[in-house]
Amino acid sequence: MPCGKEIALSNCETEDEKLAVKDMTIGKLEDMGILCRSGRDLAPTHAFSLMTDNHSRFAKIQCALFKGNDRDVFIDKKEFEGPIYEQLSDAFQFILKHINIGAEVNGLYSKDVYELPIKSIRELVANAVIHRSYLVESKIQISIFDDRIEVVSPGMLYGGMDIVTMKTGRSKCRNQAIADMFQYMHIVEAWGTGIPRIIKSCKQYGLQEPVFEEFGDGIKVTVYRLHTSKASEQSNERTVEQANMQTRSQTSETQDKINAFLETVNDATSADIAKVIGLSQSRTRAILSKMADEIEIIGSTSNRRYKKKNSLL
Repeated sequence: MPCGKEIALSNCETEDEKLAVKDMTIGKLEDMGILCRSGRDLAPTHAFSLMTDNHSRFAKIQCALFKGNDRDVFIDKKEFEGPIYEQLSDAFQFILKHINIGAEVNGLYSKDVYELPIKSIRELVANAVIHRSYLVESKIQISIFDDRIEVVSPGMLYGGMDIVTMKTGRSKCRNQAIADMFQYMHIVEAWGTGIPRIIKSCKQYGLQEPVFEEFGDGIKVTVYRLHTSKASEQSNERTVEQANMQTRSQTSETQDKINAFLETVNDATSADIAKVIGLSQSRTRAILSKMADEIEIIGSTSNRRYKKKNSLL
C-alpha cells in the first residue's frame, strides 16, 4: 500500500494539521481492520485489497456527462478502477472538469469560484465509496446533467438507518476500516458529519437542498446546479461575459506559466507546479486536467507527476 502518511500530508490544509499526522504502524493497521491476525501471521483484509491492487469487478466508479437533463446522449464518460482512494480522486477531477467556474473579483485580486461547493461534492463521492455495499454487484455511478449531479451508491442504508435520521448527522458505518483509513488520510473529516455539512454548504451557495433517496438496492443523492432566470441572465450578461473573459485570460496565462516551468524540469508534482503558479493544488490539478494535449501524466494518483509532451529533458 502506498504510504498513507504521505497522502494524509498532501491533503492537509494547514501546518498544524500536518504536525498532527502520525506515522502509520502495523498495530494501527490491525486496529483499523486493514490487517488481521491469522495465528501469528498477518493477513490482509478485504479493505486492504480495496485500498491497494483492487481487482474487484464491481468496486469501480463510473462517471458520465450527459447532454441536457436526461440520459439520451453521452458527451463524456470514464470508468475508474484501482485503489478506491485513487478512484475517488479521479472521479472528483472528472466532476471539476465538467462544472462551471467563474471569477470572484475583490479589489485588484480575483479567485476562481466553482458553481458548486466542491469540498462537499468531494465528500459526497467519498461517502459513496465508504458507505457502499461491496457485496452488491454494481458500481458507483456519477451522472452530470445540465441541471443536476446524481451520485448513486450500491447498497441500502446500513444498520436500520433511515434518510431522515441520516440527514441529522447520525451514521452507522458499513465499512469501518475504510472510513478510518480515509479519515487518517484526511480524505474525509469525522464520519457522521458529512451529510449536514453538504446540506448546509448547498444552502450557502443558494442551491436547492440535495435530495437523498433509497431505490432498488442503492442510494441516490441529487445535487442541483444553479440556474438563473432568463431575465436575470440578460441583465447580468455583460458582467458574466466580462468575468468569463477574465477567467479565460487568467487560465491561459496560468497554462503558459505551467508550460514554461515544465520546459525547465524533467517532470514535477502538482504541488511543485502549484508553488510556481501560486494556486492551490486542487485548482492546479483542475487546470492540468484541461491540458491533455500538452502535458503527459506519469504514475498513479498517489504518486502522479506531470511532464511536457515532447520534452527534450
